[in-house]
Amino acid sequence: MKKKIRIIRRVQPASSGVDTAAPARRLIPIKQAGYIVLSFGLLVASAMLFFVEPELARPFFGQPFNIYRVAIMALAVIFLLLASTNGWLMANDDKAASPKLTKLLRVLGWVIPLLAILFLVIQLLAPDLAVNLIRKESWPFYRTGIFIKAGLQLVGIVAFVMVARKYVRQRNWLAMVIAILVAIVLFVMVGEELSWGQRIFGWATPDSFASINEQSETNLHNLATQVFQNTLYFGGWLLLIGLAFWRQSLAGVLRQFKPLRFLSGWLPPLAFVLIFAPAFGFCDPLHSETGIYYGSNLFIVIATLIILIAMCIKYVHTRDNRMVKRVLVITAVYLAILIGNLFFSKVWDVNSGAATEYLEVFISAGLALWAISVNLSVPSKK
Repeated sequence: MKKKIRIIRRVQPASSGVDTAAPARRLIPIKQAGYIVLSFGLLVASAMLFFVEPELARPFFGQPFNIYRVAIMALAVIFLLLASTNGWLMANDDKAASPKLTKLLRVLGWVIPLLAILFLVIQLLAPDLAVNLIRKESWPFYRTGIFIKAGLQLVGIVAFVMVARKYVRQRNWLAMVIAILVAIVLFVMVGEELSWGQRIFGWATPDSFASINEQSETNLHNLATQVFQNTLYFGGWLLLIGLAFWRQSLAGVLRQFKPLRFLSGWLPPLAFVLIFAPAFGFCDPLHSETGIYYGSNLFIVIATLIILIAMCIKYVHTRDNRMVKRVLVITAVYLAILIGNLFFSKVWDVNSGAATEYLEVFISAGLALWAISVNLSVPSKK
């Protein structure tokens, strides 16, 4: 006979205030906790690789070090996806706050990827024309890309000033301050693009400043051009791809903190991923001294591809065949632009700054669109 074991439960005194009837609940499953720990550790390792000297990674296919970099960065994104499965796989996509924004996103979802493909074709077939379109070094239309970027960033400034005014009416002072700070950041970006007026009025750079500025211009970002460039690229990717893809998970976290709850409406729509992913294929060619040899740029390339694959899995899971086809098309466009720029484009040889100038224009367009979406998401009255 099997012995019966009597389980004696020790009851806490009533005065202790402990609810003994309710079983202890684990905050998250052990497996998910493991994914979180692994993703955090690998993301930290990826960030540390951002600052490794690019010389150690050249040539790209001749250095075992690059295999380690790719593996670490890919695993960081994969474990982050596994840790946040309920946020991106199970949840339905958020609807745009405004019918106007919904219509605009639908149109731009095809227009911007088509523009990206057009620019790729021009780069491959007519590199001189590709340079003149975006970075011509003589009048007329001198440095077209700079003025396009400044104009788009100006749109963002106007939008966030309007957002700040709405929050003033609602007496939400924290939100107003953050909106003003974003507008100031965009204003600085406009000033830097135009070298604080030097691009328009053509004054001479003081000798003392020209000696420490990499392009002898009156701006700050060319004191360390590559550092500021990579910060812009990674920041743009984080906003337009990273935050947009993990919108559901991040919104759930922000809603837990009442003072910051308004920021959940600031997160870019998921549609941004498919609109702007192809743009991050514009990078310097493999024979350049920059491009994917910088860890932040390599992370962008790897993470964008993995996120597109994850989106395909998401729509297969929800049996949305139309979106599966669309994601596959955008993935093909992204890979075509990436491969074309890495191996076949001659734009770098004509003008070394022109290739990524296209990426910067798309990032500025994304900033403007994000600012418009935030403005439309904030009601005029509380």
